[in-house]
Amino acid sequence: MKVFCSDCNNEAPFGSLGRCLGCGGILRSSYPVEASGRLTRIQAGPGIDRYRPLLPSTLALPYLGEGNTPLIPSRRVGPSLGLKHLYFKHEGCNPTGSFKDRGASLAAALASEARARGLLTASSGNAAAAVSAYSAAVGLKCLVLLEPEAPPTKLRQILTTGAQVMPVDGLFSHGPTAVADLLLQAASALKYYLAFIWAPVNPYLLEAMKTLSYEIAARLSEAPDVVISPVGGGHLLTAQWRGYLELKQAGLTDKWPRMIGVQSFKAPPLLEAFRSCAQQVAPLPYANSGISGINVPFTGDHALRAVRDSQGSVVGVDDDEVFGMQRRMALEEALWVEPVSAASVSALAQLVADRQIESGARVVCILSGAGFKDSRLAQDEAEVVSKRDPVPFDAEAIAAGAESWGYGVTGDGTRRK
Repeated sequence: MKVFCSDCNNEAPFGSLGRCLGCGGILRSSYPVEASGRLTRIQAGPGIDRYRPLLPSTLALPYLGEGNTPLIPSRRVGPSLGLKHLYFKHEGCNPTGSFKDRGASLAAALASEARARGLLTASSGNAAAAVSAYSAAVGLKCLVLLEPEAPPTKLRQILTTGAQVMPVDGLFSHGPTAVADLLLQAASALKYYLAFIWAPVNPYLLEAMKTLSYEIAARLSEAPDVVISPVGGGHLLTAQWRGYLELKQAGLTDKWPRMIGVQSFKAPPLLEAFRSCAQQVAPLPYANSGISGINVPFTGDHALRAVRDSQGSVVGVDDDEVFGMQRRMALEEALWVEPVSAASVSALAQLVADRQIESGARVVCILSGAGFKDSRLAQDEAEVVSKRDPVPFDAEAIAAGAESWGYGVTGDGTRRK
């Protein structure tokens, strides 16, 4: 594997972090053509370590149960929109509950290979939980710089596996360059490996997340027609696109999907760049979304390039619409996902209405994290239930109570009988 700049194509030394020293472009990994052919010889095995011939690590990746997440056919949401082949790739089934486990597994191996004293990351929650867990797996320290507004459930998860957590005021509000410089300097001072899962800072960890594409294509026996993914910094969408390019190069698929990114209207850097036909994604002076996983004011140019190269698009969604879809996913698909996961599903109605998706297309929505990450769903209902007086130990009383109380809630949040 070699490392090149996405803009000027100059080669950088392997192990380089940050951006291209020549032009400031995002570094990307590149494999020779014959390397992609190794995909045809990948054997079944635990975790994403089985894909190590196409990963930048000589050491085995620690295994906690990551990868091989289910690809679930839609039961009701797809048919309600006239979609015959809608699937959900449920990354919430990873060990710490998000797709970040893939990148954290590789980060832990690279930190061990570099003989680092520990790992350093910054996160709104999911990446921190993943890096903390995989640091513990390889016996290294972990320092997490955290947004002060991170959901408490995510904070508890980070602390459980022993990370040192340091809230930083306005961590992501100073712009991408300032954040990258801060992380690089802090990691160097501590002699920690910089496990920030974003290509403009660490170009290698995306390689672990491209394994999503390998798994989806293997399950469908070909690449899907459309992949819909939530976008914050842009690494999840970009990494998947890279995986499909490698599959096509290996001759394992004769097509690639259109990549569709989804952002909140309250934190839309990629959406703004796409709509204005800009060549680069400009940082925004605000990020006001209540969806913590994508509430960031900057997205990497690599995501914009992936969308355009795949002939895809970018869609904006309302926060309230996303929270409603989170509830609907639980009721109609029996899938409890965090709000950022529901963002990709929320975009479907608009895409169908705009005729960007045909009824017979194979569509995959990426569910990036599990519901326990943000536990506000049904919080009010849970408080009501906990305060109710118990019914007598009697079948007739139970039946009468069930009829009088009703049960569950509908997709718009109202109680149903």
